[in-house]
Amino acid sequence: MPQTILGSFEGEWFEVVTPEQARRLSDPVALRHLEPFIGRTLSAGAAAREAGVSVERMLYRVRQFLGAGLLTEVGEERRAGRPLRLYRAPAGFQVPFHLTPFADLEAQITRHGRPFDRLRARAGARRLAELDLNARLIYRSVDGQVHSETFLPEGRTLAEARGGRPGGDYMGVLWLDDDAARRVQAHLDALREELSGVGGEREGRRPYLVQTALLPLDPHDREELLGPPG
Repeated sequence: MPQTILGSFEGEWFEVVTPEQARRLSDPVALRHLEPFIGRTLSAGAAAREAGVSVERMLYRVRQFLGAGLLTEVGEERRAGRPLRLYRAPAGFQVPFHLTPFADLEAQITRHGRPFDRLRARAGARRLAELDLNARLIYRSVDGQVHSETFLPEGRTLAEARGGRPGGDYMGVLWLDDDAARRVQAHLDALREELSGVGGEREGRRPYLVQTALLPLDPHDREELLGPPG
């Protein structure tokens, strides 16, 4: 039974087994049409109203979901005239990453990270305005490259510039051997374990954005290696 984080779940899991199923569940537009049916029995008309789309558009998607095995026709709702067909999707899906198109995986990560990217940019701008780091350097180095980076007074570390106040931001591409990468991963795992027991909003606390990442890059992808500007 998978362990959920954002909400409790007591239903049955449907394990995706085909690339088509994974592709449809990874497509935000398709998922928007499927969501009303997840764990519920609805007619196409009721699902269309909930999703904010036309009945014709919903019926088009229903045919796709039926063909992919993501939706099941479970009965009819009797009424005057033609009865309404009722459909139901499983209450939960397990979508293997190896079946999901790479572009969809990349899009999911970008979409899920976008709110945190905005938080980081806003909080980072406030912190730069507060700290004794009063300039940005833009220059051409001796090898001909133009760089942009935060000015750090000579002889001072970032920790000293913070003046003992917590908060900061660092991103960069580092070349590590396997032993160094494992040590960094151990530190990050220990940090996440320590933070896992920290509660939510409470008197005497303030919110902090915490992000950790250690991901191997493709050494042949020069665009990937350039990373964000300093």
